[in-house]
Amino acid sequence: MIHASRLLLDLPAAMPRTTTHHTSFLLQVITLGFLVEIQLLAHRSHAMSADAGTAPCRGDQAAALLAVKRSLSFTGSATSGPATTTLPSWREGTDCCRWEGVGCDNVTGMVTALNLASRNLAGAVPDYIRNLTALEVVLLGSNKLTGPVPLDAHMFPYLAEVDLSNNSFWGTVPASFFTQPTLQRLCLNMNRLSGAIEEFQNPSATLTYVDLSSNQLTGAIPTSFAYLTALQILQLDHNNFTGTLDLNPFVRLKNLTMISASYNPLLSASGDGSKIDASNSSITSLNLAYCNLTRLPRVLGYLPELGNLDLSCNQIQGEIPQWIWTNMSSLNLSHNLFTTVGQPPHYVNIIYIDLSFNMLRGAVPFPSNGDRLDYSNNKFSSIPQSSFLRFIQINPLLERSGLTTYSINLANNELSGPIPYSECREQYALRMLDLSGNNLSGSVPPYLLKGCGQLIMLNLRGNHLGGTWPDETSESCQLQLIDLHGNHIQGRLPRSLARCQYLIALDIGGNHFEDSFPIWMGQLPQLRLLILRNNNFHGPVSIPPLVEKNSTADYFSRVRIIDLAGNHFNGDLPPDFFKSFKSMVWGPNRTIAEYDDYTTVSAKQGFISYLVAVDVAMKQQYMRVSKVSTDLVVIDLSSNRFSGFIPRSISNLTSLHVVNLSSNAFGGKIPRELGQLVRIESLDLSWNHLVGEIPQELATVTTLAWLNLSYNDLSGRIPSGSQFSTFTGSSFQGGNKGLYGCPLLVKCNLTFVTSPSSSLPPPAREGSPFEDIMLWLFVGVGFGVGFALTIVLQVVCSGRREKIARIAR
Repeated sequence: MIHASRLLLDLPAAMPRTTTHHTSFLLQVITLGFLVEIQLLAHRSHAMSADAGTAPCRGDQAAALLAVKRSLSFTGSATSGPATTTLPSWREGTDCCRWEGVGCDNVTGMVTALNLASRNLAGAVPDYIRNLTALEVVLLGSNKLTGPVPLDAHMFPYLAEVDLSNNSFWGTVPASFFTQPTLQRLCLNMNRLSGAIEEFQNPSATLTYVDLSSNQLTGAIPTSFAYLTALQILQLDHNNFTGTLDLNPFVRLKNLTMISASYNPLLSASGDGSKIDASNSSITSLNLAYCNLTRLPRVLGYLPELGNLDLSCNQIQGEIPQWIWTNMSSLNLSHNLFTTVGQPPHYVNIIYIDLSFNMLRGAVPFPSNGDRLDYSNNKFSSIPQSSFLRFIQINPLLERSGLTTYSINLANNELSGPIPYSECREQYALRMLDLSGNNLSGSVPPYLLKGCGQLIMLNLRGNHLGGTWPDETSESCQLQLIDLHGNHIQGRLPRSLARCQYLIALDIGGNHFEDSFPIWMGQLPQLRLLILRNNNFHGPVSIPPLVEKNSTADYFSRVRIIDLAGNHFNGDLPPDFFKSFKSMVWGPNRTIAEYDDYTTVSAKQGFISYLVAVDVAMKQQYMRVSKVSTDLVVIDLSSNRFSGFIPRSISNLTSLHVVNLSSNAFGGKIPRELGQLVRIESLDLSWNHLVGEIPQELATVTTLAWLNLSYNDLSGRIPSGSQFSTFTGSSFQGGNKGLYGCPLLVKCNLTFVTSPSSSLPPPAREGSPFEDIMLWLFVGVGFGVGFALTIVLQVVCSGRREKIARIAR
């Protein structure tokens, strides 16, 4: 019999860890209901004890608890500092039933509940805990406990819940947990348990929840699990189970709602379902991602309640069967080898579909209603005209819950022709649309900018779209990301984009836009990335008069990547052009968090974020950055017609990683202030008209990994320093006729300088090349004459000695 206890449970500490966000809400509801039931039981017990009186804690129970306390240490948390919870109420001579985290039976005074979750406890739980034989609830999760599992269910006949999750327990899982007649909930996840789980006899009829995920368990999954008749949820993810999981016997468990065994790379699954009655099955969720499946178990088609299926990252081949659409609310078959899929019936309503990274061909399958569809990286060739974007209608229930993000991803397929027409009214609440990496042609449909008022991300990158960009942006523009890179769009940049006050990234590189510098975009408060590379922009780059007069005015104040390369900009850069780029400034009292809420640049809606990707010219390579960190700061003005001096205000941008001013007509000297760019990794000033010496300050920038100063008119000695010693001659060769010193062969002298302000003696006067040649010629002649005279003297002296010797004889 399970005795009532008086214990206030810590609900957040006992919440389970789930494997996918689609099932987490269901698991939390079940867990919360179970814990509330225990809470009410404890409350009723406490109410009865107030009337009838309560028995004090027994002495042997208090002694056991004090022994447990003495055996453990209380460590500090990495985030909260030194621990303050050292169980101060656990004092000898006091009633242990009133100690924090302890619950007792009101009649016997026996300890029935122990809740020490999330208290920074460390060490091995001693055997003294075995004296607490009346324990019903043991919650020790989220500590730093070690050693073997301290509980053997045979010694605790009343156990109802055990949570030892998120510790460092090792050893095997005691099979007695699965035969204990009162145990309802078992959480051993996130430990270091290993070895195989033994088959067991007399399976429990009360065990409803088992979580063994995130351990190092091996061997086959015991078939005995299929005889736990009360089982509702079984989580075995992130282990090393092997063999084949036969799903047939699990179908007979009428209470079972979820099986999750993802991330067991050597585990397969089977079950034909032909000899069993699955009509009473309650399985709603099945997760077998990152396993070793090569085909779909046929039994899945017989499960009437199956709504959440994750078989991603396997090697399943062939056709996606038509039954897959039945009752399905969440489907993930991505990263497999499927080749064909049929169109879903008209009545199908599905929340989430991910069929990405397969080899699917033909027409894109659109359900009649949906939330998130990802069909990217396949070989789909057509979009049904009648269904494009029409499936995306607002689901009132999901909209109110804030769980919805309506999106479609068709990137990297073989779609061709124009983008299909769609009315895209307000009831079609499209948030994200990705059609990049296809063969789409025609112009950008105006409805994408005007009708789709909820759109936050539009990616049409890498197609064959042409025409002009319609100047019909909605007054209530919500767009955060626009990527039209690599098309054939021409004309002016639409001024109505100024309405997009939430715009974070604009990439229109690789098109045929003809316009002046978009000075009007400097007022967009959220803009972080501006990519205008390889278009036909022209004229000077200027700043508004208001910004010139007021240095605190916002003008591109949050931009962290600006790429104007490969256009026809000309003229001098304004001296204060870089001063307003405030988010490019790094200081001891300033962090990126002042400007950005996230570590990556992304468009966000609800639980979904779409990472921004850009192409960056860095270290003489044009590389794809698929996950743009807010820490990446780039200025690329290369391949234009800029002239005049390099503005010294660029030295204020101390967060810069990449500066590329190559292939322009900049003149004057290299600003010494560039030595203040303490985080710069790549600096390219090649193919300009720069003169004078290379500033010694550059030699002290320890982060500089790549430098190109070639094809200028530089002169003088190349500075020496720790970073400069790593550069090859190609960093300086070409032009620069007056330049000498290592790594060039002319007057190479390995002299290391530690600081530009070091006191150095004045250099010796350098002679002309002719004087140097004559000097070495005379030195060589001197050595030759000296050597000849030495030989002659030795011969003469030797002859005299022989003559003297003959006379002596």
